[in-house]
Amino acid sequence: MRWQHPQAGMLPPGSFLLRLEEEGLLAAATRQMLRQLSIAWKRAQVRLLQPFFLSFNACGQQLHDDTLVAQCQALLQDLQEGQLRLMIEMPERGGDLGPVHCRRLFAQCEHADIAIALDDFGVGDARLHQLACGRISCLKLDRSFVAAMHGNSMYSRLIEKIVALAAVFGASVTAEGVETLAQWQGLRRIGVRRFQGYYFARPMALPDFFARLNHVRRPVGGHATQASTMKPVSERGCCRDD
Repeated sequence: MRWQHPQAGMLPPGSFLLRLEEEGLLAAATRQMLRQLSIAWKRAQVRLLQPFFLSFNACGQQLHDDTLVAQCQALLQDLQEGQLRLMIEMPERGGDLGPVHCRRLFAQCEHADIAIALDDFGVGDARLHQLACGRISCLKLDRSFVAAMHGNSMYSRLIEKIVALAAVFGASVTAEGVETLAQWQGLRRIGVRRFQGYYFARPMALPDFFARLNHVRRPVGGHATQASTMKPVSERGCCRDD
């Protein structure tokens, strides 16, 4: 999420999300963002040729709202795209649910085929109990681990253990904040296969995103281009390597 401020220009999320949360407006802003996405998606007439995850960060208020899963189902029904799946990213702070509520939410998500990710894994509140509450699809490794790994080999060993932990629970690991070739190569060597960061692409407006999505997934010689074969931005442009 970015804010196109009339005077200050494009503002990053860190400059306004906390204020929205303090004012109790973050859940409403997220719902509005998803509505805008739905409108833009249909206007762009996106047609996916292979499974695609659309993830969004849910705030604590949304996670405690019993209608969250129903809202996700309504969005998917509105988009009418069979290859599209939603992934709810649990926040590192403010979203630590009690075990009973957590198990209920995760069961509802699994029944609705909605994936769960633990965002910024490794910082913030301790949420390891969530791994035992239901199916987790992804651990999103916090960017601070990626930034520190080349200056401290212990971080590489720690990331290896997080990858192993994720595997025990049938989850993948996505490394956040990948900005250099060296980071990407180092993460691949220790088992990470999904990536996110400026090395692959910078934040972009919806029309630009849809244009890029259609480009990397267009049919080539009668077959769909596979995202998993694409290279980083310096070579091609993708954030998955498995």
